[in-house]
Amino acid sequence: MKVQKKTFLGGKFARPKEDINQGDILEILDEGRKVPSQWGERDVFKVLTLNGDKILTFNTTSMNYLIEVFGDETKNWIGKKVKVWLIKSNVGGKMRDVVYLTHPAWVETRDGFGPSEKIKDEDIPVIEDKK
Repeated sequence: MKVQKKTFLGGKFARPKEDINQGDILEILDEGRKVPSQWGERDVFKVLTLNGDKILTFNTTSMNYLIEVFGDETKNWIGKKVKVWLIKSNVGGKMRDVVYLTHPAWVETRDGFGPSEKIKDEDIPVIEDKK
């Protein structure tokens, strides 16, 4: 029998439409870590949601975008705010909400999603933990 080392993540995973919703602003609380899974390594981070600290997997698309805007050293991401986009996608034969993350200034546009010239960092709402 092949076994795999388990990693304690120190919290509960954020659940779409329960802990995080379309347009929510989250704060990245740690530098993240690589966690093995049946689909390969996943990048998981602790984030502050409206329901408190949760664990969230950052998919490849989100990681690549965040590297572009925040740099390739995730220690520098701590304290940064990100915006949640829930996009329906076929995952394992079922339509599921997939979480994508961008800079908070992104808005829905006629052509999809993109940065807004109107929003400045000081306009980004402050997250207050409900706990």
